[in-house]
Amino acid sequence: MTSQPESRNPLVDAALDVLRAHGPLTSEDWAELLVDAGNGSVDEMLPFVDLLDEPVLGRLVDGRTVALDALLEGRVFTHRLSEAELRSGLLYAEPDLLPVVLLAMAADDDRVLFDQYDADALEELGLEYEDFPDGAGLLFGAAALQGYSVGDMVGVRVRGGDVEVERVDGDLVSADLTEALGRTVGEDNADNSETVSWQLLADDPELCTTPTVPLGELISSAGYVCEGDYIAASGFDVAAHHLARHIALVARQAELHPDEVDAVISFVDLVGAVREGDMDLVATRERVMSDPESFGGLEDPSASAAALDVVSGFDDDHLPAVYLSALAVAEKGPRRSRASGHWLAGMAADLLGDVREAERHLEEAVALDEEWTPALLELAGFASDRGDATRALSLLGRIEGGEEEHLYAVLQRFAPQEHPGLGRNDKCWCGSGRKYKVCHLGKSDTTLDDRAHWLYEKAALFAQSTTLFDLVLALADLRAEDADDEESVARAFAEPLVLDVGLFEGGLFGLFVLRRGALLPADELELAGRWLEVRRSLHEVLASADGTATLRDLVTNETADVAVDEALEVGSLVCARVVPAGERTQILGGYEPVAADRREAVLAVLAADEVEPEDVIDVLSGRVVGGE
Repeated sequence: MTSQPESRNPLVDAALDVLRAHGPLTSEDWAELLVDAGNGSVDEMLPFVDLLDEPVLGRLVDGRTVALDALLEGRVFTHRLSEAELRSGLLYAEPDLLPVVLLAMAADDDRVLFDQYDADALEELGLEYEDFPDGAGLLFGAAALQGYSVGDMVGVRVRGGDVEVERVDGDLVSADLTEALGRTVGEDNADNSETVSWQLLADDPELCTTPTVPLGELISSAGYVCEGDYIAASGFDVAAHHLARHIALVARQAELHPDEVDAVISFVDLVGAVREGDMDLVATRERVMSDPESFGGLEDPSASAAALDVVSGFDDDHLPAVYLSALAVAEKGPRRSRASGHWLAGMAADLLGDVREAERHLEEAVALDEEWTPALLELAGFASDRGDATRALSLLGRIEGGEEEHLYAVLQRFAPQEHPGLGRNDKCWCGSGRKYKVCHLGKSDTTLDDRAHWLYEKAALFAQSTTLFDLVLALADLRAEDADDEESVARAFAEPLVLDVGLFEGGLFGLFVLRRGALLPADELELAGRWLEVRRSLHEVLASADGTATLRDLVTNETADVAVDEALEVGSLVCARVVPAGERTQILGGYEPVAADRREAVLAVLAADEVEPEDVIDVLSGRVVGGE
């Protein structure tokens, strides 16, 4: 049966009981039935059921909610066995067994495996991608399929809220789903396969109550296809449908005007044409020149950002096409959109790994429109990466609200001090023997020890950029006490541990060095390379006083004196990355206290050849992994 937490709001159970007895239900009917059962008022119950998030709930295509255990009880779903399924005992769920996947997950059933999240488990089962393509599977074990042969039909039945394998004998019942799918999906639409399957079952209480031809075959016979997570009429362009919906969503979020939406569509279509047609720059220019005004709506930064948002969702092999398309708009589009074209080209060049080409295009964008904020922000970041705080501050000063940017506060700490007594051609104050203008004019006077913090901030800002933000956010979700609570996630996101794990175990610092190394001062680039060689470790506090702690690495047995924000208890354990920083050794990513009884679990995770960021967050959050 579906598992229940030890302590829960009794109103949740009351709501589920009503839904099981009377569902599927609209929110309004559900709320009214709850009130009839003696629970509050409709004004109270309506938002309650709208926000109720229980694993056993399913949303139908028609907007009603259903209790899956009630909907699926007694139903049996058939599936033809492949050689890989017989060998591994893992049944590929999509689309034949898809209706029961969420129900199994709601019962905390560890038999549900996903290709995206359970790669190790699939590898242990000896499965390759061709055996188990994108999607979900139900693991019953090879023993459960003893006596079956390739091509045999197996049944998966829901009984008492559980999912069981059963033998299917005799002829199978067939069903014509043409009318039902036409009503549920239609010929000019695509809808979620799981949601559609539940709707079919809700509309026909007799469907799949006895062994029936597999759902996938019934869907195909009705003239429909399952493509990815969606069902659509055969021949319907599902990819184009998804793209149109994505553009519409982005346009709503950015509050774009119709001409701006049209320009975004034109740019996205251009990228697709360039990629599919393998067009060169000449052909791409000609395509833009055939209708230049269609790109005019890109002149507003919000429209250009929306276009970048959409194409960023494409595969990486689209990037050359994005660059060529943007370059053609910059050169041959209407004059008012050329700054946008250069900005888009710069962003694509950066993602392709050519930061100098990116900077050139961003400079072109600013030359065409000196108030083009996105380009000014990127250039300020590049100037900061170079160590030119003066130029970076100047660029931010040209932006309305630029002083509120986090980068501005960072730069203020490292801005160069003025030396009014020195001329540009005088020998530099630092004693290098070089002229002031080529040595320290406009550059930070701070030592590498101090600039180590700046280097870390540069990498942090890079990691929190639009295209990389999701990785750090995913770690914050994992770290948060309640991943469904925005404030809890925000607190986790602000913790030094989350960012540092994203940078190092998550690989973002290596990507930063790869993409920004050409801009970094030579000594910072060398220091960054040394940081990449340092693994996170567990340290014992040997001494702590006056803002300094002596730590012993429990893996290497090396000791180091490091600066700490507060006195640490001698004998306690902390997990941290202790790194060189000029003449000193520092902890730049924060340190995490570790209880003595967690010592072996933490060491086991950190000892792995490939330390996974999720494992670090898990073990340092007190979850059972590693050596436990």
